[in-house]
Amino acid sequence: MSRSDLVDVDVQFQTQTSEAVCVRSDEDGEDIWVPKSRGEIEPANPSRGKSIVLTTDEAMAIEKELV
Repeated sequence: MSRSDLVDVDVQFQTQTSEAVCVRSDEDGEDIWVPKSRGEIEPANPSRGKSIVLTTDEAMAIEKELV
């Protein structure tokens, strides 16, 4: 994954495991699981329902309908 393929997406944090992060594109949206190997969140340990930035590759963002 090259730097130019990365996109930042504003999402709402739901939960995370050691392998993936669960977000929603909006408050009433469906849960979207993104593997940590394909993205990272900022801040690293947010509270449920908080707005965060998910940085992932463009292909994953499109696949998960985040863009």
